[in-house]
Amino acid sequence: MSEVQEGDLMLIFSEKEGLMASRKASPVPHDFLIPGSERNLPEPTQLFRLGTGCTEEREISLFCGSLEGKEVPLPEGWLWHSFNDVFRDIPREEQFPFSRARQILGWERTNRYCGSCGSKTELEREESCRRCPECGAFYYPSFAPAVIVLITRGEELLLAHNVNFPEGLYSHIAGFVETGESLEDAVRREVMEEVSLNVKNIRYFDSQQWPMPRSLMLGFTAECPEGEPVPDGVEILDAQWFGADNLPVLPPQGSIARRMIDDFLGEL
Repeated sequence: MSEVQEGDLMLIFSEKEGLMASRKASPVPHDFLIPGSERNLPEPTQLFRLGTGCTEEREISLFCGSLEGKEVPLPEGWLWHSFNDVFRDIPREEQFPFSRARQILGWERTNRYCGSCGSKTELEREESCRRCPECGAFYYPSFAPAVIVLITRGEELLLAHNVNFPEGLYSHIAGFVETGESLEDAVRREVMEEVSLNVKNIRYFDSQQWPMPRSLMLGFTAECPEGEPVPDGVEILDAQWFGADNLPVLPPQGSIARRMIDDFLGEL
């Protein structure tokens, strides 16, 4: 493994608790970019190089490591923070190393054994891959594509309260793409399943890596000229049309959901 150089990124995770470590109490993005040496980290941390990321000044290397639990002592001055909270607060242009590190560590942890023959896999150092030395199978990092759709009706937008949301929070209809579906088919199916509405004029908006734990969010807009939402009562507890003057609690900044809402409101 290459030696950690001054200015390289070093990130530590505790996947068991969904935590991420930094050297300061305030989770400011640049506080997580830790220069130093892997020798300063406690066992059983595993550090490996993920590749390079580009900054305006120079190309930097990204290293990451994981601890089995937060009870393992951290280096002096480091503190744990909720990864979900930190990721949502990071500007979009700075999210890449955090997203990549967490997803690579999750892939490494869940592909230690070959799914074909059960043998222990080995990490390939030249690329992000695990290889089975017995049968030759290769295992590359994967992620689950999910669609998220902003449904509009004139100057109104449809927002829903998911069973897993905090009280008062409303957001878009969203769900994972099923095997064999197109992205547009997934949008139509999710909207019909969750709020019993037909949508049209489905258009791509933007995408965002969403490492919770390994999703790629693909944003779409769609129109629904008529009909009232009927929540499925399982995933969606409530869904309503909202105007700019009566919005509920919205998704946090840093999420594609909030960007879609802000973009829509900015065009009104």
